[in-house]
Amino acid sequence: MRSQTEKNMLPEQLQRIIGYFLEEATENLYLIEQGLLNLQNTVENPERIHQLIRSAHSLKGGSAMLGFSSIQRTAHRLEDYLKILRECPLRVDRRLESLLLQIFDTLSGMMQQISRTFGLNQEIANQMMLRVEPVFEELNSHLRLLIPTRITIRATTNDQVYILSGYCQSFARFSLAIAESFDFLGGVITRQEQETLNQRMTIDVQLQSNTTLETIRSSIEFAGGIIGTVQTQRGFSLFTGQEYPMHQMPIERPKTCIGCCYYYGRTDGGYFLNCTVHPSGPKEENCRDRETN
Repeated sequence: MRSQTEKNMLPEQLQRIIGYFLEEATENLYLIEQGLLNLQNTVENPERIHQLIRSAHSLKGGSAMLGFSSIQRTAHRLEDYLKILRECPLRVDRRLESLLLQIFDTLSGMMQQISRTFGLNQEIANQMMLRVEPVFEELNSHLRLLIPTRITIRATTNDQVYILSGYCQSFARFSLAIAESFDFLGGVITRQEQETLNQRMTIDVQLQSNTTLETIRSSIEFAGGIIGTVQTQRGFSLFTGQEYPMHQMPIERPKTCIGCCYYYGRTDGGYFLNCTVHPSGPKEENCRDRETN
């Protein structure tokens, strides 16, 4: 099926556009392949892994413009996996490398079809997608074994809000253990969310006024968590019904983040600037990774 873009083009125009797409895609596929063949070195080099993400993103965008939906979906999923590798610490093994290369081979095979015929036979594309779907499922399962769960705990007392970030090894075990630890401290968990694929857990807990940061940290570590960073922000106490002073100014959300599907910050007397691509905020005023739904 042709996209509206294709329908509006003359045959010569369409062939020329596909030619440009193939030229750029060939370069992007080469960069992706080289990065996957040296995956451990790639994930340890922020600039290199970002280059691979950009290459997959370009493939996704170009194929979407031309209506090659199978390539678009495959490149999009590969891009998501590469972002996970950038954000989460792990040790690359042969199975991970092999699964990602199988996804690359599917993309490469589709591109070869386009190169030969300046089009993509839908039946052939569907067959390729059916063959690669079990690879996606196996990769999801394998990543859950390799990647520790990223935890963010927002602990509120009468005069402080502590944002503790770090890792734990298991969703289920840590969830039960931390609930017991906070219950022992007289705390109330007001929110608990889990993102299975991205291996994230977010917990909001309201604690008694005399609970110290050291006590909170010890409870998390006793439950099996490893704390990397601690921030202090203002909040609202459920026990006193009062807002308390701000100890760290929240980051104002840049205009380029508005409407972007990668941004998931929330209001809390300001903005926590959280983004799957740029956790600390975009480096440029007009973010190149901005994407709307």
